[in-house]
Amino acid sequence: MSVLIKNGYCINSQKEGYFDVLIEGNRIKTIDNNIKIETDYVIDAKECLVMPTFCNAHTHLAMSLFRGLADDLELMEWLTKHIFPAEAKYVSADMVYKCSKLSMLEAIRSGTSCFLDMYFFEEKVAEAAIEVGMRGVVTEGIIDFPTPDCSDAKEAIEKTKSLKEEFKNEPLIRVGFGPHSTYTLSFDSLKMVADALEEDDVVHIHVNESSSEIEAVLKDKGKRPIDVLIDIGLLSRNTFMAHCVKSSDKDIEKMKAYNANVINVPQSNFKLASGIAPIEKMINKGVNVFIGTDGSASNNNLDMIEEFRTSSLVQKVEFGQKAMDAKTTLKIASNFNGLFDDVGFLKEGNVADIVVMSLNDLEAVPIYNPYSFVVYAANSRAVRDVIINGKVILKDREFVCIDENRVKFEVKELAKKLGAL
Repeated sequence: MSVLIKNGYCINSQKEGYFDVLIEGNRIKTIDNNIKIETDYVIDAKECLVMPTFCNAHTHLAMSLFRGLADDLELMEWLTKHIFPAEAKYVSADMVYKCSKLSMLEAIRSGTSCFLDMYFFEEKVAEAAIEVGMRGVVTEGIIDFPTPDCSDAKEAIEKTKSLKEEFKNEPLIRVGFGPHSTYTLSFDSLKMVADALEEDDVVHIHVNESSSEIEAVLKDKGKRPIDVLIDIGLLSRNTFMAHCVKSSDKDIEKMKAYNANVINVPQSNFKLASGIAPIEKMINKGVNVFIGTDGSASNNNLDMIEEFRTSSLVQKVEFGQKAMDAKTTLKIASNFNGLFDDVGFLKEGNVADIVVMSLNDLEAVPIYNPYSFVVYAANSRAVRDVIINGKVILKDREFVCIDENRVKFEVKELAKKLGAL
């Protein structure tokens, strides 16, 4: 497939300004003025920004079924009294497939092309992503107690190995390991994960999410979560740590020393009153930072534009007006490092994951700084077209190959069992 994007204003790009973008196959071939070539698709991006898509680096896609089911609660109460029981009763392979697909469409509507997911029946998340045309890293949740599809941590680890083999030839799918946290896994189980790792395997884990988590880990294991990971051999450049709200200065130094990755999840952290992650400190120390939404049960949406705006604004409250400026924020929102190669920057030869955002809405008038617009003024209504791996997925705000109404209907039918309207 070939696509020509004409007349748009390119940002987060090797050439910034008004340029055409030619895509051949799944790669950007040319960024230049007045490209004249016949292509399968022509997208007129007049009065639009053309930019890399966003990466939602921490989510639980299938949890869209539990959106609004339990709100206004502390993290541990929310998990143990509401979410874990609901999952035990309602999570199935069919539910994960249908609800993940709904979440993928929601995510794409805010310009997201990639996710890092942790849940159960992750083979169904992968299948849904392949059908939708979305890029993702799937990580089966590894926990010591039984989950809807695995009896214990050992079985979840073995399942992860099988999934790696099953999806090894899928260009849009990677399979990683998803140890839930240091408070839901014993030393022995965490060590089993470490022993199962092969080179470049992603490790996706919740870390320093709340004070109660750190207290529980200190009581059970005698060390902070970061130190537990170091001792077991689970902290590395392939480790992606969600939340990190209660990270100390020493924690941050260790994150940098081991080249580990941090995923900021501000809206979920606020809703659960967990606190504010010291992201500006991490950036200044050179830690590789991402942004994620968490699942819809605790956010309660998957809008990355909302998420990275919140991420920027709250760092200013903590660290001053210059913290997480617009350009830095947008770079972090399009960070794919360690997950997928050659994505996240408009450059000739890079993979074509591209979002076209309209500048024709009321909040887009006037435009002085396009980065400022995207971070501080835009919303998901501005997302007009989305291209993933060179394929047009969303065109003129409509999905090209997916029946959105059918996807919504299927999830509504599932939600009736939980008492949804």
